[in-house]
Amino acid sequence: MTRTRALLLLWLCLAVLVWNTAFDQWVVLAQRDYLVREAAWELGRGPQPVMAEMMSEAVRGGAWRASAWTAVIVGAGLLTLRTRT
Repeated sequence: MTRTRALLLLWLCLAVLVWNTAFDQWVVLAQRDYLVREAAWELGRGPQPVMAEMMSEAVRGGAWRASAWTAVIVGAGLLTLRTRT
């Protein structure tokens, strides 16, 4: 394996790691938001949240944000490899 391919593989692994981490973080924040809204509803301080709606929005938003960060990482990796050679 050439050095360039090894570096490309490392950049792609980093991009996958960033995607998974960003997506997971977004969904966890949405879960916490759901629990806060559920507690507020139980105390009579807000409407009852619908978990299916909140989680589908979280998955959609998380996928977009994670993909955007991944694009930045892949772009930086490709730029680095291009300027290296």
